[in-house]
Amino acid sequence: MVLVANGGIGSTFDELELNRALCQHHGVNIAGVVVNKVKPDKFREVKDYLSRALLQYWDVPLLGCVPDRPYLGCPALTDLERLFDAEFVSGREHRFRHYTVGQVDLVTTSLHRFLENLREDAGSRTLYVSHVTREDILLGFMGECARRKRRGEKFEGAMLVCGQRYDEDEDDDTDGWVEGASAAKGCASQRDLSPQMYDMLRDPGCLGDAPVLVVPGSVRSAVGKLMTMTPKLNRDDMGRVDAAAGHYE
Repeated sequence: MVLVANGGIGSTFDELELNRALCQHHGVNIAGVVVNKVKPDKFREVKDYLSRALLQYWDVPLLGCVPDRPYLGCPALTDLERLFDAEFVSGREHRFRHYTVGQVDLVTTSLHRFLENLREDAGSRTLYVSHVTREDILLGFMGECARRKRRGEKFEGAMLVCGQRYDEDEDDDTDGWVEGASAAKGCASQRDLSPQMYDMLRDPGCLGDAPVLVVPGSVRSAVGKLMTMTPKLNRDDMGRVDAAAGHYE
């Protein structure tokens, strides 16, 4: 058996030791070890230490030591479809676009300020998170997408709209941090975007083709899932597949 662990020194060796003990208990021989996702600035140190430690204590070789490439761990929008069990309302052709955790922006401002931020961040890649009660934010986002498209300018934003099937008994995650929360409370029975909004989103000639994903659950739960998810390699995501193959070769 070949053991594989994520990069490091102390914690990595401890993790490998636990797995070795399990292999020994079941009479499984270990052919070697591969260490994955090693920080580039620690690569030589980790490779040298583990090579010597594994031979000295286990008498098995370090078969491979792979430096980390953060892009390979960045979720694509299509990963969010699986994470939330939902489908894009618009912009699904961009589903293999990738976003880092640092590119997630929770929208808690007025429409005026949100549009200012969009203009200031022109050309940046951002995944915005908002609530179904903020259709004004969604309209502003799609309108800016359409404007840039007409001008031939790049627009790589995407929006995750949370709160689908929202009801009065659910934790009101709009209260206290979204401007206009008092108005949102008046819409407590709203469980989704309006049918008119869906019509506009599904017509790429109306508001542009920016990716919009509408998901159930609160904003808090959605952001929590985003922060803790581990993206899996998707065979249809050829950009990441090719990058992974080239990296490991």
